[in-house]
Amino acid sequence: MRPNTSMTNRFLEFIPFIFKWEGGYDNDPDDPGGETHYGIDKRSHPDVDIKSLTREAAQRIYWEDYWVKNDCESRSFPLGEVFFNACVNCGAGRARKLLVSSATSAGEFLDNQEAFYHRLVESRPTLRKYLKGWLNRTTDLRKVLGVE
Repeated sequence: MRPNTSMTNRFLEFIPFIFKWEGGYDNDPDDPGGETHYGIDKRSHPDVDIKSLTREAAQRIYWEDYWVKNDCESRSFPLGEVFFNACVNCGAGRARKLLVSSATSAGEFLDNQEAFYHRLVESRPTLRKYLKGWLNRTTDLRKVLGVE
């Protein structure tokens, strides 16, 4: 990780999409991440005061822990953006699995991500309440990035 690097234009142009879908403070007991604010969860960031997290601090975390750490900048457009979005929404480990499961384009990656959401809900029915939002997010991502 290179915490002192400057945020790139590519990252800065895409981060509003993440904030559109990762809103304010929430502490839903069914959310596997637990307490979240701007999509930053307590489970993954135990040293962060989630309730008091600012948008600017969340953006820095997204830059350092998600964009840079997962080398999103080196991936082609729009694959880097859909990969980053999955790192945020599903976790980096899951995003890597979706990437290696034959995804050679952003569209195939999103198809894999949507199939993962359906499998997840089948195996964990308490997460069904999130399915429509997850699918709306991938649909919006396709539209915003021009991905078919």
